[in-house]
Amino acid sequence: MSERPERHGMFYPRGYVIVSFTARADAEKVRRLLIEGGYDEEDVHALDTQRVLEGTTEDLKQLSPLIKALSTEGDLVKRHQAGAAAGDTFLLAYAPSDLDTERLMNVARRVGYERAHKYDRFTITEL
Repeated sequence: MSERPERHGMFYPRGYVIVSFTARADAEKVRRLLIEGGYDEEDVHALDTQRVLEGTTEDLKQLSPLIKALSTEGDLVKRHQAGAAAGDTFLLAYAPSDLDTERLMNVARRVGYERAHKYDRFTITEL
């Protein structure tokens, strides 16, 4: 992903799943297993925790009051921010179809994860 995808002024990686892990080793293991299973290295990224913390802080500043009031996106950003502040590691993986998402989540479930969210065209789904 070369540029930061946005919607309503916040990070919105449509077609991707963001999975958080309490242990960096678990995120790295899931990334390795996905690549061994056929994922292209460019389609699965471990995100720098400090960068997630800075990005979520900036997103919350930019998020309009209307979006904060009418959607759950602000709450989701706050949860990512809290996870990053606690030291969670985040994995960003391309999973455009339901089948891709299920394959990704099967690997994440085997290793264990904190939370996961799929960014579709109009919705963010907790997995």
